[in-house]
Amino acid sequence: MESALIVAVQAVIMLILLSVGYGLYKGKLLGDEAAKQLSNITISIINPIVIFNSYQTEFDPEKLRGLLVALILSFAAQGILVGAATIIVRANHDGYETERFALSYSNCAFMGIPLVEATFGSDGVLYLTAFITAFNVFMWTHGVVLMGGSGQKTAKERLNALLKILVSPAILSIVLGLIFFFTGFRLPEVIQQPLNYLGSMNTPLAMIVSGATIAGAGLSDCFKSRRVYLLQSVKLLIVPILLAALFVPMRIFGIDASIVNTVLIAAAAPTASATIMFAYKFGRDEKRASNHFALSTIASIITIPLILTLSGIFNSLY
Repeated sequence: MESALIVAVQAVIMLILLSVGYGLYKGKLLGDEAAKQLSNITISIINPIVIFNSYQTEFDPEKLRGLLVALILSFAAQGILVGAATIIVRANHDGYETERFALSYSNCAFMGIPLVEATFGSDGVLYLTAFITAFNVFMWTHGVVLMGGSGQKTAKERLNALLKILVSPAILSIVLGLIFFFTGFRLPEVIQQPLNYLGSMNTPLAMIVSGATIAGAGLSDCFKSRRVYLLQSVKLLIVPILLAALFVPMRIFGIDASIVNTVLIAAAAPTASATIMFAYKFGRDEKRASNHFALSTIASIITIPLILTLSGIFNSLY
């Protein structure tokens, strides 16, 4: 219950930051190109720094065990999200590729990191890297094939997709962080402190860019489609509740609640901003992608604390 309250407070803070981004866009102080550049900076530089910083801690076998458990739960959760999207969105529906992608992939890094960091601290971010790994593996394989169509199914293009996974900033920061974690090597203060400053920019930048993206998509349009409401109820409520019901009973095996809740926050996060980027890249329905992103981002301010509250109730039974 306490973690749900922390997330709820953090969600209100994020709503305020989202409003700042929305206002900057509407006031023409932040344009589409600038928002895209800030998004790239956040994804390619700031997020990886936050991930790397989470590994700047003393090696602890218990944390390693928790990380492995989080990895198993994360791949299971991501697989369930993809499976649910495939079942719910029929292939004969117009724009099904974009809708399946929107339901399958969450903003686990962009919004997940600030939420988890505020709720569980650096240990939570450490466990969140497991979900980010699962997210990248699925997105750069299943996601590319889904959005790219048959033209993305050659062996060469699949190899390129695999290479993109291995050299993505998030994965590289995880690998580098693990090396530091296992060896106990620490950066000198003169280097670590600037990294800490840069990492602290993650939440405001992520939310401002999200607010600008919502403004650019048209706030009113995202509330007009009944189909978006229906599909996002599956993404933000039904699947996370199912995951909570599946994962929380594992507490009887001694799994820490923070691990389970970190995976739940990542899975229950709104539609990934990558949905919009992939839609542009592969010529899919970017308007539909923007509507899912906007509505889910706003709705998640209520749904994520609700999911954690239900997780707390389930947890009290074990």
